[in-house]
Amino acid sequence: MKLFTSAFVGAVSAVALAAVSTTAFAMDDITPQEKKLIEAAKKEGSVTLINPIFAERTAKRLGEAFVKRYGLGEDFKFNNLRKGTGATVAQVTQEIKAGKFTVDVHLVSAPGFFDQASKRGAFMELDSGQWKDTAPLVKKAGQYSNYPYVVTPLAYAFQPVWNSSCPGMENFNVTSYKDVLDPALKGKTISSDITKSFTYTNTVIALERGGATDLETIWKGLKAQDPLVEFRTEPKMQLVISCERPLDMWNIAGRVYQNVLKQPDLKDKLKMGTYEEGMVMLGNQIAVLKGAPNPNAGKLLVEFLLSKEGADIYVEGEALFSFRENYQPPAAAAPYLFDLNKVNLVGMEDWVGAQGDFKKVRGKWQDYFQ
Repeated sequence: MKLFTSAFVGAVSAVALAAVSTTAFAMDDITPQEKKLIEAAKKEGSVTLINPIFAERTAKRLGEAFVKRYGLGEDFKFNNLRKGTGATVAQVTQEIKAGKFTVDVHLVSAPGFFDQASKRGAFMELDSGQWKDTAPLVKKAGQYSNYPYVVTPLAYAFQPVWNSSCPGMENFNVTSYKDVLDPALKGKTISSDITKSFTYTNTVIALERGGATDLETIWKGLKAQDPLVEFRTEPKMQLVISCERPLDMWNIAGRVYQNVLKQPDLKDKLKMGTYEEGMVMLGNQIAVLKGAPNPNAGKLLVEFLLSKEGADIYVEGEALFSFRENYQPPAAAAPYLFDLNKVNLVGMEDWVGAQGDFKKVRGKWQDYFQ
């Protein structure tokens, strides 16, 4: 099993780190590369980011801070286009093929897509002053990047989420994949549709290549539980909250965190676990499309998301992991980020090559659930 290095673990471990708050940054904190882009970004007047991650609250805060940091003016428009992983890739792929662009920046966990698109010259070259503070940990964590065209600022992981207030779930806990196959859970579980998600599929491949577990055996056991099949994390979260399906084998901390913010009474009801067999960190790549309507604003946005100020906002808003060295997450999000020192983190040496296994792995899943 390939484990992430201790340097990466220590740097981004959320639970063990002290809290910090988002602060306004002086001009001295803005790199020369950022300064070169500001005036051109002002003239462009807007930027559009397509991604599957940032909820409305987070996007609003990112947009406001982005405009303020660079003095872009009150008329500048920050557009956050949120779709599922596969849908973002499909839209951007279509825009690249057509040569007609509505999107400036693409953020998603899809190493195979970014690698292939980079080889076709689909992305603009970046000159980043922020990447140096992130690149070392991305490399140590075994994550895909391809600077100067593609960088990887953040990550998340799929983990078990359940509602302890639902009937029969009061004393339930998950520490192993074996726990989610308990016969008592029949009619209470969700099977994540890996055919519609790059990140689900990459998680399966990483676990199997790392020797962590045999997902086909797990699917066989899960099938016997009569699971409900769904792929979007938020609809799955609502099924858990309503007790219609109180256990989701794979969801993300950010969905739990956001729902607790909306309904504080959920704080003691919603529980998260980790799998002793291994946890897969899913780095999210970002690039500026060549042909984007607002290329300078797009490049500036990449810099902002790589910066500490940007990281504080999306970590606090979505309970994500930042790859910045020596990063300390905001206090509000820290309880929702598992301690990386206490879990087996399974890496993958060839994220790009993994895409060659997609058809086979998805076919196995379909044998059980479609």
